Amino acid sequence: MSSLTLAPPRSAVLRAAGLRHRPALRTLLGVLAGLALVLGVSGYYLHAGFDDSGAAGCDMALRTCNDRWKEFLHGYGSELSVGGNVAYFLGGALGAFVGAPLLAREFEHGTVRFAWTQGAGRTRWTVGGLVVVGSVLAAATALTAVVLDWWISPLAAHGGRFTPLAFASAPPALVGRVLLAFAVSALAGAVLRRTVVAVGIGVAVSVAVNLVAESLRFHYRTPLQDTVHTLAQASLDHRWEGAIWVTDPAGDRLGLGRLYDLGGDYYGAEKLLNEGGYSLHESYQPDSRYWLFQSVEFAWTAGLAVALCAVAVWWIRRRAV
Repeated sequence: MSSLTLAPPRSAVLRAAGLRHRPALRTLLGVLAGLALVLGVSGYYLHAGFDDSGAAGCDMALRTCNDRWKEFLHGYGSELSVGGNVAYFLGGALGAFVGAPLLAREFEHGTVRFAWTQGAGRTRWTVGGLVVVGSVLAAATALTAVVLDWWISPLAAHGGRFTPLAFASAPPALVGRVLLAFAVSALAGAVLRRTVVAVGIGVAVSVAVNLVAESLRFHYRTPLQDTVHTLAQASLDHRWEGAIWVTDPAGDRLGLGRLYDLGGDYYGAEKLLNEGGYSLHESYQPDSRYWLFQSVEFAWTAGLAVALCAVAVWWIRRRAV
């Protein structure tokens, strides 16, 4: 009588993947919990200073409000800059450190063949690890990003939510970027079979993704245009301003510097806009598109991450020996 070996159910594979990667997941959750705690404590003092300075809730178009903002930066500018940038780059780095050993470690330790012969097979074994670790990473990052988004909100209150540091710290954009670094590192680990090299590739990609996203972001939707006849700053509506240009009475386009040359100084340029037939134009993205842009950025980064994970599974299934 022949015996028939049945493949374990999906739940068993996922449970085994969770147990196998439990040390890494505990480290990840510990690091993110520590980061959230630091952000919570420091953010309390940061927001208290923001309120005490009087900059919270005032109109940045007013000189008095800008003076209050400068006073706030004098006391907390270094913390805001250093802390924001650390959190900004730490997210992608965590994705790389979690993703790199996921597949590369099996090859380095020589346990890969043993793992593949435990009934689940190489494909289900790989998919299980990617799904479990990736899901925990995404959920933990999203919770941490909520704290980070609150922590950095004074910067968004001054410069708008489209400020690069503020935008990239919001949960959708941050989760997408972390998942992309995770997927790149996992694929690099599967192909190169070296954890350290895969980590380096993942960190480099996470930095590159920040730069690419910032260059693409303004064009997620066609920008709007506005025409004004004053150089005075309007009441802050948190729009994301792009290009600025001037047209003369004949409709010809010229730069803002040329307007100052023609007017002689600020007041002369202002007079040309008010009485000389010159107009100031700008392209911009309204603040109402913020969550749409967050969704677009999450969609392309997370979609690319899923595609790279699929490539990693294909490589393990077809190419890895």
